[in-house]
Amino acid sequence: MKNLARMFCILTAIFAFTRELGAATITVDGTGNRPLLLAASGPPVPVDSRIMVGYFAGLTDSEIIADQANPGLLENAFVTFGSGGAVGEGTVGEGTGELPTAGRFIFPTSATVEPPSPTFIAPSSPNNNQQIYVWTFDSNNLPTDATYQAIFTSTASNWRWPTTDDGSTDTPISLDDSLSMLVGGSNSKSVFMQAIPEPAPWALFGIGMIGLLVFKRCGVKGRRGDGEQCSIGFQPVPRDDCARPVKSATTR
Repeated sequence: MKNLARMFCILTAIFAFTRELGAATITVDGTGNRPLLLAASGPPVPVDSRIMVGYFAGLTDSEIIADQANPGLLENAFVTFGSGGAVGEGTVGEGTGELPTAGRFIFPTSATVEPPSPTFIAPSSPNNNQQIYVWTFDSNNLPTDATYQAIFTSTASNWRWPTTDDGSTDTPISLDDSLSMLVGGSNSKSVFMQAIPEPAPWALFGIGMIGLLVFKRCGVKGRRGDGEQCSIGFQPVPRDDCARPVKSATTR
């Protein structure tokens, strides 16, 4: 009886360990009929451009669209499912000595989605419909280094986060699916990015005002007395190196 109980405990531990190791998998496929382009008329997105799979925590679709000029903010809100992938990954040229295919990719990304050790934080409101988002940009580093980006999802049933980690769940998503483009666009021939907007004019004005205040704080200040010193910013310098005061037009 004790041996049976011990065997049961061992099997339970093995099962629990197996579940913890298991992970739901999403396969992202961009090798179908529609390539990923930088713009509606091309060219293809360069090889090694990053593709991230996940969701934007706490942001609605309208907020994502409104914040598209602030990749740093979006990056802080993005929760990834696994490591994502890159353009060119899984294409014919990869590993053959030839260049992988620009604008095409196929890669799996996975994560443990259940306790006790989840590596993926399950969505909560307003993202608790388990909807998958893809964020891709023309940089192999950070989205803040990019010039173009696209953000999209889909209402298709396969664009939902798997809720088990049994190791056998595989959800395929494709550029050929019916997509809802938040940033960028799509047509029958391609899915395409768009340029990341410049900061709003009021933001540039604020940066300019800060620069003006810094300039005033560190501007040239001096005295006319012989043998005296003046300062540029906080550093004393000989008087001859200081800017001389400009005389008024009415001074004689």
